[in-house]
Parts: sequence; C-alpha cells; structure tokens
Amino acid sequence: MNVALTGASGFVGQHLLPQLDAVADRVVAFDVRDPARRSHHLEFHRLDVAGTELKPLLEGVDVLVHLAAVGDPIPDERLMAHVNVEGTRHLLDAASAVGIRKVVRVSSAAVYGAWPNNPVPLTEDAVVRPNEGFAPAVQAAEAERLLVEWAGARPGAVATVLRTAPVLGPGAEHLAVRMLAGRPPLRIRGAAPPLQFVHVDDVVAALVLAVREDLPGAYNLAADGWLGTEEVRALVPRHLALPLPPELAERLLRALWASGLGDVPPTVLPYLIHPWVVANDRLRSAGWAPVHTNEEAVVAGLASMPTSPSAARALLAAGGAALVGAAVLGWRRHRRHRRG
Repeated sequence: MNVALTGASGFVGQHLLPQLDAVADRVVAFDVRDPARRSHHLEFHRLDVAGTELKPLLEGVDVLVHLAAVGDPIPDERLMAHVNVEGTRHLLDAASAVGIRKVVRVSSAAVYGAWPNNPVPLTEDAVVRPNEGFAPAVQAAEAERLLVEWAGARPGAVATVLRTAPVLGPGAEHLAVRMLAGRPPLRIRGAAPPLQFVHVDDVVAALVLAVREDLPGAYNLAADGWLGTEEVRALVPRHLALPLPPELAERLLRALWASGLGDVPPTVLPYLIHPWVVANDRLRSAGWAPVHTNEEAVVAGLASMPTSPSAARALLAAGGAALVGAAVLGWRRHRRHRRG
C-alpha cells in the first residue's frame, strides 16, 4: 500500500508517521517544514499543498491522509481559508487526476456547533451547523462538504471524515491546551458545559484503521464520556481568573484580538458556554476503541506546556489586565446607562 500524508510535520502527523511505516510500503509526505522524525519508508516533500502541482507526486498512491490545516484561529481568515478550503479542493483535484481511491480527513467536532439545544452527546446524525464567525469550525465544515462531493462523483471512492474532540497529548501546543492551562486565564460566569478530549495516540489508531479498512462517511472521534467543568479544573494548574459575564468576556476577547495581544477570537465564546460533546459508538463499531480517558488526555497535554512564562506571555498578561480594567469600566457604565 502507498500512502500520501499532508501535514506530516504537525502535531498529529508526527505521531502518525512511525505507525504508517508498519502498514505502508511507501509514504509520500508533504508539509511546509521538515518533520522532526522520519520513518523508514518516508519520501518527504517540503511544499505548500495549496499552491503546488501535486499530480506527479501522487502517482501510484492508494490512500491520501489529509491533515494539513490551520486549526487555530488567526486574524487573516483569507489565508486560513486558502489552506483549509482551497488547499483541500486543490488536493482533491489532484487525487482525482491520478486515480486515488480513498481520502481520510481529520476534521473537528466543532462543526456541529456549540448550541444550547444540542443533545448530549451528539451523534453523526446531528446537523452540521458551526457557529457563525468561528472560522476553524466553518472552514472544517466546508472542507467536509468538498470531500463528500468528491466521493459522490466517483463510484467506488471512499471518503472518511474523523470529527475529533480537542486533541491532546505530548507536544500539543494549540489553542485548546493553552486555554486549559489558563493562557489566557478565562472563565465564563454561569457556564459549565461538559468537556471532552481525545488523546493523540487514539487519533493515530483511528487513522491507521481508516487507512487499512474502508470507513465511508463521518465518524466522531473522542474519549469515552466527558468531564464536568469542575473535574477539568481539578486537573489543571491553579490560576487566578475571575468568572466574567459572557458579554464582558466578549468585549475583552474582542479588544485583545483587535490589539494583537490575544490569540483567542470572541467568536469562540459559544464553545465555552454550550455543549458540543460527541458519541463515539459508530467508530467503536468499526473496530476502534480509545485507550486513554479524558483525564489522561488532559494530563498528557498539560505536561508538555512550558512552565515558565515567556516575555510575550508577560506582555500579554500586562496588556490583558489593562484591557480587562477598561472593559469592566465600560461594561459597568453601559449597565448603569441601560438602568437609567
């Protein structure tokens, strides 16, 4: 079997490469930076999948695993869409041209959206309705649509979408683990949604299964069950964070995002307030089972976070404190004005 892998140097890709070595005769991998580790059968190409002619490099490939994505929100949403949406479209066009039969895509459970009327848990039958403005979820949903369209136009083609809970584990440094660690320290008053994660090793096991077996359609990928807010809080380092009313938190995040001091957009707020946990029964029925619990995923993710604050974090804390003060003052004036 010949496998192509995009995003090979990313968090999940680096954990997946050694496992692909055991199931593939040849691994053709792409990323914009070199991988920290290389497997025995690896043929690596340093490139941007959204802007490179890929057909000659994909010749002879049986399965394409598509991990390349900008997963954390960035201010430049056009650049983000170029990678996440146009990059997927470009890759699928190349896959069609060379006759690749199967594509496996890692998506996010965030595509379901975080809504007060979400069932707990969500199954794959739930409607995909990401919250407007939260680009990672909106673009992941569009990439899924492109994949379904690609498979539907090609008899015999298999498209697998793995909708993951936030992926944690050694080396995780993305938004979910930073927020767990209190960077930034943010709590929403009155919000206690169930929280769910998945260990990177369990994600890798699901990817290997999808490479070896045909799993058409969407599959939720998460640890069994979920945790309460207080259960998660007991696992993370203590940090001072006063719970903020949602409207005040939105003002604060908007100010930090606009100033360039913050890396959390205000559009993330619904995902901090409403439930979006998923059931993993369908993937279990296909032969996968999680090895790690939610608690173990959280502990493994936090263990790799730096313990000493950098100058940039110190600056963020100082700037954030000033903006919090300004936001609180403005919020109180706004409430007095409304009462008057």
